[in-house]
Amino acid sequence: MGRDLRYRNGSMEPGELAPDAMAHVLRLLADEALDPSYLAFIARHLDQPDAAWRWCCGSQCDPCVQRLGRVVDRARQALCMQPPAGSGDPRPC
Repeated sequence: MGRDLRYRNGSMEPGELAPDAMAHVLRLLADEALDPSYLAFIARHLDQPDAAWRWCCGSQCDPCVQRLGRVVDRARQALCMQPPAGSGDPRPC
């Protein structure tokens, strides 16, 4: 799967993912036993710096951001994307 499948109009909203990319992300969600409703989360975080969202709060969320992050990682790999550079850890002090 190449970069041409990433998204059609420069947006990372789920409806803007190319059909093949959307189908691939849905398969990745199924591989992690996650509901397809998390497609929007995955799409919106593909082009977000990891430091802005990728930290576990320790409250036993289901699904934990770590599981969702695995799908984001695999989707980025399949779509030939690199995580953008972030500005640091956004967690409150």
